[in-house]
Amino acid sequence: MEHNVDFGAEAQANHALAVLRALDLDCQPTVGERFAPGVFLSMDPESDTQASLTSTPGELLNLEMTTGHPGRWLSLNIELGECDLSQRDVMGFMCKTRANETITFRACLRSGQDEGFQDAFFGKRVISYGAASTHADLIKLAERDDIPAQAPWRELVLFFPPDLRQVTLTDLSLFGV
Repeated sequence: MEHNVDFGAEAQANHALAVLRALDLDCQPTVGERFAPGVFLSMDPESDTQASLTSTPGELLNLEMTTGHPGRWLSLNIELGECDLSQRDVMGFMCKTRANETITFRACLRSGQDEGFQDAFFGKRVISYGAASTHADLIKLAERDDIPAQAPWRELVLFFPPDLRQVTLTDLSLFGV
């Protein structure tokens, strides 16, 4: 998939996810390495966590981690670019997951600022277990004072447990209304 003809606020992220969904990958990504356009892992540099990632066409990714010393965080970050939210009332995401062991994780909308960033967490935790499960969550933007309408950059961040062993993201999509 090489063309991106969607012009919505969440278009950059959904295009990156579509590219990843079409790839055939088997890699060991390092911290910050984009293994698909705008998609990367972030890990506490004080941990010894190692990642192994596979992606087959039609399925987003399977992530397997090994660690003897988990860090303070482990996240999958999807870049949204500037992502102007001034014309949106709601920002949300849907994902389909499964995991060998039951896990929960949180998602946030990260907005870049002049000095760093601000995280705005979605209200519900994603629960992933041995069978495929679907999760949906949204943020009513007018009810939040921690999400600026304009930001120089944004990311959707999935915060996994730092001692994560395995999770499969079958699908993930962002939406705005």
